[in-house]
Amino acid sequence: MNRCQEVSSRVAMPALIAVTIFGCSEQTPRPASPDAERGAMAERVTQEVAVTGGVIRGTVGQGGIFMRRASPSRSPAEGSSMRGASPSRSPAEGSAPAVLRQYHGIPYAAAPVGVLRWAPTAPVTPWEGVLDAREPGPICIQRTRVGVPFYDPPPDAELPEQSEDCLTLNVWTEAERQDERRPVMVWIHGGGLQAGSGSEQSGRLLAGHGAVVVTFNYRLGRLGFLAHPELTAENPDGVSGNQGFRDQVQALEWVRDNIARFGGDPGNVTIFGESAGAYSVSVMQASPRARGLFHRAIGQSGGGFQPMSHRTEDRTYAPSAEKLGLRFAAAVLGEREDRSLAALREVPAAAILATAESSPLFNTYEFLPTVDGDVLTADVGATFAAGRQADVPTMVGSTDDEGDALIAHFVRFMGAGQAGFATFAGAMLPEVTDEIEAHYAPATDAEAMRSWTHLFTDLTFTYPMRAWARSMEPLDSDAWLYWFTWHPPITEADTYGAFHGATQSYLFDGLARFRAVPTDADRELARTMAETWVRFAATGNPNGGELPEWPAFTAENEAYLELGATIRTGDHLRIPDIALIERAWAERRRANALGPRPDA
Repeated sequence: MNRCQEVSSRVAMPALIAVTIFGCSEQTPRPASPDAERGAMAERVTQEVAVTGGVIRGTVGQGGIFMRRASPSRSPAEGSSMRGASPSRSPAEGSAPAVLRQYHGIPYAAAPVGVLRWAPTAPVTPWEGVLDAREPGPICIQRTRVGVPFYDPPPDAELPEQSEDCLTLNVWTEAERQDERRPVMVWIHGGGLQAGSGSEQSGRLLAGHGAVVVTFNYRLGRLGFLAHPELTAENPDGVSGNQGFRDQVQALEWVRDNIARFGGDPGNVTIFGESAGAYSVSVMQASPRARGLFHRAIGQSGGGFQPMSHRTEDRTYAPSAEKLGLRFAAAVLGEREDRSLAALREVPAAAILATAESSPLFNTYEFLPTVDGDVLTADVGATFAAGRQADVPTMVGSTDDEGDALIAHFVRFMGAGQAGFATFAGAMLPEVTDEIEAHYAPATDAEAMRSWTHLFTDLTFTYPMRAWARSMEPLDSDAWLYWFTWHPPITEADTYGAFHGATQSYLFDGLARFRAVPTDADRELARTMAETWVRFAATGNPNGGELPEWPAFTAENEAYLELGATIRTGDHLRIPDIALIERAWAERRRANALGPRPDA
């Protein structure tokens, strides 16, 4: 697709040039003097910006969602108390309206096509001329509908263009100068690691409260998560899999190298995400490859704290990722004589996607990430339990009714009522099946459906977020836990309540999503949440503004903040039920550490 204004294609250049900040010159630039660097940082943020790979041209328009905000103060020194600090203040009367600058579809890595399909993320290929960055690039290859009517687009909806050449990012900023050092917020989108894109959400609201916001695409499904012996053999580090997570690391490296040109502070980067995006945040916090690339972490409704599969070792609950990769390759190639990785790389992306959709073995969310020995040297839960995660301020939470909209996905192939609930419980928590009814009481079909949504909510969201917060206690950095109970004003509010994904509407200028009709109360909650999230990004502490005092989480206080009709603090959220899940997963890890592996 033609994405340059002056040149119609990207030009291949040596790797050294691929990391040159100022574009297409073939000469290695001389190091800038400190005085020259300070002078450059005082420059204005303009429509055209030089970034890794070349020059981009974005759009300039009016910003300021609620009111013009001055930029947040710079990050405090490590260990200093910022309780009650606010990242923004109202302007003097008569001040000029904010100017919002947007830059979309910026390549941050080489296109993962041809020999780079399934390869580790490669440096961006430079372009000549000025790249048109006014519109997002294509989204990564994915299924267009996930089978949950509440989330799927209407049948007649116009769907975005898809391509394997999709590793691009987007930036929103109201900074006027490059030396403003605003907090940077890097959003990792959700979608079960199989769908979604960075362009789904707008950074306008958070930018209006003082942040520089970045969103990006990463490889998805079996194009983004495939381990295979031949991939392992061609990798100098002797690993494969988790390509999508490698893309995320590369995006964070781009932010480190370029975000100052948009008025952001590369020394104050917050990663945040929802669902699979929050899972990804926990992976980044656990991964040695991402260490030092971010300084705060926010996880919304998801975390990688269940026992994970391994690249080369079978588990009682999953075959090794390389073994699964061989099965997938065989299914893709069918009866072809050539079974090589080269042949697999020649198969059209549509066929890769179709094969992935043909079996739960190939598309189940839990079978995509793996302990590969590089991005992840141990499963996320074990890394956090040992205190080996990145020691950064952390804010995590979930919603009250996560499972209400999602349960339709499981009913499709497990059935409904008591029988469906029993199938789900037996598959997900076989270690404690005999005890589940005492906690979730599925006495009738109707009660079983309610119990099923509660069990799924606790299993996938409530417990992982509490485990995440609890795992931070031995470290120096504090953690804060929230619980979102507000019901967005959708037509089905009584059915879905505080559904999975509801928090995104209140952070990304999307109050009308899901056909909602927002009220002044919704707009006020959005303002409060945006201020809180940006304050945390700026200072490492969410407290301040009009919030009640929100205690940092400890094992003793089990404190959380409820974001609902009333914003208030609470403690010991659903502990008896999630203790059952904790015990089941501990038993699963113990069995796989001590027992023999099956020949899966």
